[in-house]
Amino acid sequence: MKRFIFLVALTIFSLTIFAQMPTISDLINNPSVYNGKFLVVQGQAVGSVMRRGEYAWVNMTDGNMTLGFWMPYSLAKEIKYTDSYNFKGDMLTVEGTFVNVSLQHDGDMEFDVAKIIQIVPGQRIHHEINFERLILLIVISSVALILWTLKRIFFTTKS
Repeated sequence: MKRFIFLVALTIFSLTIFAQMPTISDLINNPSVYNGKFLVVQGQAVGSVMRRGEYAWVNMTDGNMTLGFWMPYSLAKEIKYTDSYNFKGDMLTVEGTFVNVSLQHDGDMEFDVAKIIQIVPGQRIHHEINFERLILLIVISSVALILWTLKRIFFTTKS
């Protein structure tokens, strides 16, 4: 019975914590609501990890909007993949303070990360070659080359 009560309490606690987790879009669209608050936020790492001395900028997205996350470089080193054409970026759950107007960074909106709670690793994206399009490209290029050659043979003026 004690185990059951513990599991119910843990579930309710987890749902309460994660039900109140704002998205990056929420932070950007309602900055005055979240300014200065200690929050847990989840997003996918995109772009590059930009080291600035002992700290680093990591851009993260919720799929709709992107925000700069300022964190110690020791935390940023844990990020293996950032989203790009060839990679799906790591999904990060971080906690820290949302800052609407950062005096330290020329008034930019940012999220100051205190801790990375979880990293779900990204992965390499394998792109398959569409052979139908490749054949179409070869055919169109061949036709263009033949037409250009015929034009040079029959329509050039001889001096």
